[in-house]
Amino acid sequence: MNLMSWLTIPTSITISTIMVTSSTHWIMAWTCLEINTLSMIPMISKPNHPRATEAATKYFLTQTLASMTMLFAATMNALTTSHWEITLLTDYTAITLMTMALMMKIGAAPFHFWLPEVSQGATTMTSLTILTWQKLAPMAILLTLSNKINQTILLTMAILSITMGGLGGLNQTQMRKLMAFSSIAHTGWILSTMALAPNISALTLSIYIMTTTPIFMMLHFTSTSTIKDLGMMWTISPQLTSILTMTILSLGGLPPLTGFMPKWLILNKMVMFNLMTEAALMAVMSLLSLYIYLRLTYISSMTLTPHINTTTMKWRMNYKTQPLTSSTLMILAILMLPITPKL
Repeated sequence: MNLMSWLTIPTSITISTIMVTSSTHWIMAWTCLEINTLSMIPMISKPNHPRATEAATKYFLTQTLASMTMLFAATMNALTTSHWEITLLTDYTAITLMTMALMMKIGAAPFHFWLPEVSQGATTMTSLTILTWQKLAPMAILLTLSNKINQTILLTMAILSITMGGLGGLNQTQMRKLMAFSSIAHTGWILSTMALAPNISALTLSIYIMTTTPIFMMLHFTSTSTIKDLGMMWTISPQLTSILTMTILSLGGLPPLTGFMPKWLILNKMVMFNLMTEAALMAVMSLLSLYIYLRLTYISSMTLTPHINTTTMKWRMNYKTQPLTSSTLMILAILMLPITPKL
């Protein structure tokens, strides 16, 4: 990809996301989401591999269907209210359709089937972009509509996302696909308090991005694509393996790590609103995801490869120093729990 493409595509993705978060008109938001989608297609299909082409096609078709539904819902609301303002979405059918379309864009269950396949077909850093940055624009619209969306729909999708994210990742060996199911589960936690406390949902999204980004960066720097490769990471850097283990446990939500903060706040808020059954279901279903993270930490830090090994050893590769960004994010992903009372 030439220099002009590298300048145009990331700029389009960044600016379109910023414009969606600041837009108040449905046509403007829809147009920026389309620019965002079309900018991602060349990034996904860049490896020139059949899997990458398949992933780009699935991403395009899914996002196009979601965009069509969004435009249909906005038009339906405009016919009823004579307004195109995002905050004036009042028609119940339009609100439901808009919610479903946005859920499809962020990969929430039951519209999650495209996300693991697209993540596996893309490169590691492109998959990181899909699982983190591409969620910002739809989430911004959901936060704007948080006081209008049916809470029953949100809680149903939240519990279903947490369940499917845990079940889907149990039998996975590919790291990108496993992290995609992790993203689905965390999307459920974000949606659970969208109508009750949007600020907690925004905090949960921020901490998820902060925790997932350094994990993907480490997978990229060490050329790790499967769980078996994760078990060889100690030959590159034992220190890196230790800190990566702590970051994965933080993603699982274990105290006293940062990832425990959003789950603690979410369950506390749901108990305050007397949603005991939903909170209990979410806590129990999150054990499925926790098993996946514990499995990763066991393989990466508690097992050694056999002495007879026919594969190329990782220590024969050039050692790559870790940039400041990944180191800073890993520290924040592990040590931010003490600031919870101030929030």
